[in-house]
Amino acid sequence: IIFPANELNKAVEYVTVNYYHITNAIKNSVLYFFMIPLRIGLEKVASPRTWGFAMNFQATVVYWSLVGALALAAFKILSWRAMIGVLFAGVVFLHGTTGTPWPIIILAFAFLAAEVGGWRLGLFTCLGLFFILVSGVWHKAMLSIYLSSAAVLVCFVVGGLLGVWASLNDRVSAFLRPINDTLQTMPLFVFLIPVIMIFLVGEFPALLAIVAYAIVPAIRYTEHGLRHVDQGVVEAAQSFGCTSRQLLFEVKLPLALPEIMLGLNQTIMFALAMLVIAALVGTTGLGQAVFSSLTHADMGMGVISGGSIAILAMIGDRITQAWSARKKEALGLQ
Repeated sequence: IIFPANELNKAVEYVTVNYYHITNAIKNSVLYFFMIPLRIGLEKVASPRTWGFAMNFQATVVYWSLVGALALAAFKILSWRAMIGVLFAGVVFLHGTTGTPWPIIILAFAFLAAEVGGWRLGLFTCLGLFFILVSGVWHKAMLSIYLSSAAVLVCFVVGGLLGVWASLNDRVSAFLRPINDTLQTMPLFVFLIPVIMIFLVGEFPALLAIVAYAIVPAIRYTEHGLRHVDQGVVEAAQSFGCTSRQLLFEVKLPLALPEIMLGLNQTIMFALAMLVIAALVGTTGLGQAVFSSLTHADMGMGVISGGSIAILAMIGDRITQAWSARKKEALGLQ
């Protein structure tokens, strides 16, 4: 009988003991330069010891000059909507999701929803977020949005790149397929075991657990979208002399974007579904509130917290589905 559990434990223990300085450095780097600024804002976390500067008046002027330049570039290259998105991202990164005033967040999400799905979706988004505000769980909701947004961003970038690679290489696709199947069918609690063993508890292990669970749709939908682009369009582009790079970035990716957006939709759903499980490793937010309500038999807080997660999930689902449908209509795919 082969019983590999002990060998796996020894391997994890070896990595933990001998490479703690590396894993701890990775954990601290991601926390200080990505997660904490997203949560509480660059204005509070920037210091000469970590960032090399303090967020004084001069640094703030430089920061907004850079944001303004990026917003202007987005306006000229893309559209005024992209410019507004860059400005909103600049506000959030400076003040953090927990420090950004609630009217700005509600208006930004309602505006995005109305732009992609019409005034009804904008009204639904506004009312849903306002319900979270008046229910007294706004701060917890912002912590949940921060953690799930960070995970979705990592999943979308890494998973998208892996999906593109898999669409171009059959061997990579065959290698990733059983990994995706395993990750998608694994019990959720199992994701916490290796990250706790290696990185201990906290928000970074929770981020890794969420990413491990939510990255599968990003990989699969990206690969599926690129592999199922209309071959007539691809052959026409090749007949006009398109290079492989032009074929990917100017033909396949734009046509596969609606499918990729559905992958983003599922990634958001998976990330929000993992919040309650991630609360077991020491995170805060709505997931922790649900878990605490369960242990203290507080049905009221449990319903409010769980309902708030459901509202965030519905908002994300409606926006991404409307965005995907709009792209399909623009490309004539419907």
